[in-house]
Amino acid sequence: MKDNLLSWWNGLAYREQQLVAVCSVFLIIGVFYWGIWSPISNAEQDAQMQLVQSQKTLSYVKQSANKIIAAKQAGKASTSKGSLGSMVNTAASRYGIVISRMQPQGNKIQIWTDDVPFNDLLAYLNELVQTNGLSLDTFDVTETDVPGLVKVRRIQLSQ
Repeated sequence: MKDNLLSWWNGLAYREQQLVAVCSVFLIIGVFYWGIWSPISNAEQDAQMQLVQSQKTLSYVKQSANKIIAAKQAGKASTSKGSLGSMVNTAASRYGIVISRMQPQGNKIQIWTDDVPFNDLLAYLNELVQTNGLSLDTFDVTETDVPGLVKVRRIQLSQ
């Protein structure tokens, strides 16, 4: 291999040897730059951007966690205003929702209703979760023949 390369080199004219040498230098510089330097530099920039994004995400998660903790503490304070059943019934009457069946189970309660406007149901659940500090564990509804109305198969809330 070395002999073949050396014989090829000796077969070239002096100007051709100079041209091949200069092109070889540019080729080596190009391979170094695009094969080694540029990928490392791009990887470093990508890692720095990913670090900044991760720090922003961590900050957001910490802020959200603090808000959740504050909301849970506020919810615990407001849940002491009455029993779970009375909170559910009071909020239902405010939204005109008729509960067909209610089954308390310790710190949980399951409710069923017949046809109820979906938007009213969402506002009702929002009040129970946001204002009263309850957790929505299960939400199972089916559509009815009337647009906008749903039948609640089962909703389970817990303190």
